[in-house]
Amino acid sequence: MSRELDGAAGGSSDGTADGGSAFGRDDARAVADAHADALASLRDALDGDGDPVDRDAVGDWRTLFPGAVVTPADPRYGEARRVWNGLCEAFPAAVAYPATPEGVARVVGTARATGLGIATRSVGHSSVGTAVGDGVLVCDVGSMRRVDVDPAAGTATVEPGVTIGELDAATTEHGLATPQGVAPEVGVAGLTLGGGTGYLSRAHGLACDRLARVDLVTAAGDNAGASADANPDLFRAVRGAGGDFGVAVELEFDLVPVPEELAMCDTWFPVDDAEDVAALLRAYRRHQREAPRETNVSPYVTRVPDDPSFPDDRAGDLALCVLGAHAGPPAEGERALAPFRSLGASDADPLFDHAERVPYVDLQAYLGGGSPAGDRYYWTSVAVETFTDDLVDLVAGRMAALPGPRDTVVVWPLGGAVADLGPAETAVPERDAEVVLNFEAQWADPADDCAHLSWARESVDRVRAVGEAAGELPNFSGTERGPDAARDVYADNYGWLREVKESWDPDGVFAPSGRL
Repeated sequence: MSRELDGAAGGSSDGTADGGSAFGRDDARAVADAHADALASLRDALDGDGDPVDRDAVGDWRTLFPGAVVTPADPRYGEARRVWNGLCEAFPAAVAYPATPEGVARVVGTARATGLGIATRSVGHSSVGTAVGDGVLVCDVGSMRRVDVDPAAGTATVEPGVTIGELDAATTEHGLATPQGVAPEVGVAGLTLGGGTGYLSRAHGLACDRLARVDLVTAAGDNAGASADANPDLFRAVRGAGGDFGVAVELEFDLVPVPEELAMCDTWFPVDDAEDVAALLRAYRRHQREAPRETNVSPYVTRVPDDPSFPDDRAGDLALCVLGAHAGPPAEGERALAPFRSLGASDADPLFDHAERVPYVDLQAYLGGGSPAGDRYYWTSVAVETFTDDLVDLVAGRMAALPGPRDTVVVWPLGGAVADLGPAETAVPERDAEVVLNFEAQWADPADDCAHLSWARESVDRVRAVGEAAGELPNFSGTERGPDAARDVYADNYGWLREVKESWDPDGVFAPSGRL
């Protein structure tokens, strides 16, 4: 299916969008100049709206300017417009940094009055390009970073600038957690409002499934609470399509108990061709279908590193890696993970086999830091109801034909608690899917854009042609915009999501932050 590209997506270093037209700093300056009075008033209104934030506290690639409104004429503009995904760089008319819900409402009011539209940025780690946009007003809430845990109630309340690592650190002090992603530097708000998969998902649901309440500043400038009892239509929609409906200023989660240590494994198998990959995937599929819901095991393909832990003669070769964790007692987890460490293949002894018991925060950090800011990322996905033999063979072929050393395909299991909700109970449609197939392209040189983008997009198209697709993970859905792209992501939920969008944001104030 052909998909429209937005100017904020697929950008190159000169501001040229993949499939779009050039838009650069001078263009952004012209837009800002046209709204100079409104932006100056906003700057005055936000002055003093927040305390200085230590740069080290938000990573070495990101600078926050609480209370500021940064325009293209400001020397800070280069840093202010920067996002983690270099493929999605864009030139906004201004970047505003509110530090309170009242400040957020002022930013939204300015966007509504000027027609600039809002791109919401919490931590800026999004791969899909919705945290910035050409000629828009970016609302950066990264300095709102409070975390409160109520262990007696089993809840955690967070502001939108909180990272997964910060939330995990606060909750695990009390033996509690909530399902989140697998990289501690990613933001909680964006991950949750885009669905959110992680090691605890099969046991306890998606990140958005544990969301009990979210407070948003809506297009009208109001602070609206959304929960099962308050504005249920909005609550249904924001869980998976959150950026389309407002700026989240507070999220409350229901927490679950986690053991002091969890069992995990990281096992690498040698593969010489697609046939080898397919044999291992079939063995994986058999074990995953029999595994208890606490078991979350994802195979992915990568290159063997030049590392003493691996055989010297295999450096640079392709390998199928099986990364797994178990959310229950560690002894049970070790038994459940054991079959995945052999996959029943006597002729494929692992190149590397690591298994241990680890605290949940260490498990969460296991893959962290492997995706440098400023590199180019195009992560897309497609959920399939059944991981059939035809799909296994197709995925194995795509795994064996990676265009670059950092590209990968990840088979992410669903089922378990993810399937406890129906496909239309939230915006995330993949409830009945067996697995999600993630095609993750990552590279550094803009000259290589075509090869990586073509491989990822073609992979998804081939899966759709072979299997019964059940939507895409909103957090892993490429960078495209437009109705066709939204239908691909939300599948049968697209219709009712549009109705909620028309009700809460009829003028499209938050169009740059979403897909609807």
